[in-house]
Order: sequence, then structure tokens, then C-alpha cells
Amino acid sequence: MRPTTRPLAAILVAGVLLACLAVPVLAKEFLQAHLDAPIAMDTPPGTEILVGVTVDDGSNGPVEGSPIQLVLTGRDGSTTRAAGAADGIAGHYVMRIVIPAGGARDAQVVMHGTSDLPITLTEDPFTFGGVTARTAQVAPPLAPPMTPYPRPSVDAAAPVASVPTPAPVPGPAGQSPLLAVGLVAVIAGLGLGVLALVRRSRGTRRPSTAGRSPGA
Repeated sequence: MRPTTRPLAAILVAGVLLACLAVPVLAKEFLQAHLDAPIAMDTPPGTEILVGVTVDDGSNGPVEGSPIQLVLTGRDGSTTRAAGAADGIAGHYVMRIVIPAGGARDAQVVMHGTSDLPITLTEDPFTFGGVTARTAQVAPPLAPPMTPYPRPSVDAAAPVASVPTPAPVPGPAGQSPLLAVGLVAVIAGLGLGVLALVRRSRGTRRPSTAGRSPGA
């Protein structure tokens, strides 16, 4: 009777599938987080601070575009949470987070999803004392949202003022062209009449030579 190989093949296939599923999980478990500066333990509760975090895959490969979050836990177990915002540096995230009641006593960097995947912190996230130049700084106040400038409403039923039509510009000396032509014609006629009168008056003043003998 020949030994069947089907059970052995099924076991091998199942092992390969489990290994493929486990590789991403194991890879995520090796993610590391490094805080830019530790959090001062004497920071008053309710204070909003800025925390910078760099996340890599354990071999200095930056983790980018992931839903990285920071969770702070106070003395009474209350927690605050803030999502990291990428700031253009590979693997670097910045959080604006509020110190929980009683002061922050535990910090955890996680990759948020259907469940939070903890990321290993490479150093102690806290330091004794208050906020100094070497600790996470108090977050500056956010700029107030801009409000649109109100525009005056236009009443559609209001009558629209009519624009007067400009009067035509008169000709020289305020006269129309036809009137100017008529005046020129009148002046020319008067000139011709005066000239005719002058010629007539000269003709009547010449002495008559009729009936006079020579030498008289």
C-alpha cells in the first residue's frame, strides 16, 4: 500500500500561508519610534504641547504615510490621543496633544487601524521637571478661522437709476453747420451789394465831354 502525500502537502501549504500572514505582523512589530524631545512630567494638565516623532522600520528605513498616533495616559488612567501630521521630513510626524488629568505618566506611539499596533519607543519619553528648551514645547495657539467679509445685498426690486444721455457738442461759437453756411452767404451777398454801389457812384461822378470844343 502506497503512502499518500496529500496530508503532507496540505500541511506544507498551510504553513506557507501562515508564514505569509505572519511576515507583515512581524515586520510591524519591529517598527521603532524616536521622540525629538522628551515630555516634561511637570507640564500642567490641560496644556497642549507639540511632540515630534520619527518612525522607522528598525533598519533606518522611514515609515511614511501611515496613521501614526500618540497616546498619553495620566495618573488616574485618563488618556489623550493625537494623530501625527507629516511635515515633509521622511518618517517624521508632529502631534498637538493635551496633557491628561494628573499629568502624563505613560506615552505610547501606535499605528492606528482596526486595532492599535504599538510601536517600540527607543528611549524614555519623559523627563523630570517643567518645560525647558530641551523638552517638548507648549503648542502655540491656532490661528482663528477666517470669516468671509459680508457683501451688501442688492435689492432686485429697487429701481435702477437711468444714466442721462450726453447732449451733442455744438459747432464753433455754438452754431450749427447750416447756420454758419447761411451767415457766410449773407455776408458774401452784402459784400457784393456794397461793391456794386461803389462802382455806380464812381460812374456818376465823371465829367461829361459832350459839346465841348477843343481848346475851350
